Amino acid sequence: MVVLNLVPHSGAGPVLLGSSRGQAREALLALGFPLEWSRDSTDYFCESAIQTDCGPDDRVSFIGLGCHERFTVEYQGKNVFALSAPEVFALISASESSDSHTYEDYEYCFPDQIITLWDADEQYDRLGNESQPVWAQVGMGDQAYAAAIAAIRGKV
Repeated sequence: MVVLNLVPHSGAGPVLLGSSRGQAREALLALGFPLEWSRDSTDYFCESAIQTDCGPDDRVSFIGLGCHERFTVEYQGKNVFALSAPEVFALISASESSDSHTYEDYEYCFPDQIITLWDADEQYDRLGNESQPVWAQVGMGDQAYAAAIAAIRGKV
């Protein structure tokens, strides 16, 4: 089983923020995840459970990961799709400089680490037979991605 470790400001496994689109495709192909389809600046791999987004410079600025039987996503040694959404939120929040984070179940971006959580629901609990809310996607971005999110939300 492939383990993709989330390392803030770095990447997920061999897919690194800031790498070229070609380098990201090669890294995922080496793991057995060939490019399945592409739309504009976004590439999808492993039944769309892995997503990479590139900025205008064709460098990876965001990596999104969903639960899949062919790989595990870990943050600080814990499988983020085996934990409930509130547990993942608390785990990531504990590594932020501010303790003023309030759990939200639709989407959240931790500003220090630029780790994103999207759509917590029982339907995404593929490991526990839909018994607890689990995030549909856990992602991470670079500073340009964080700035784009802040602009969308009117925080710039």
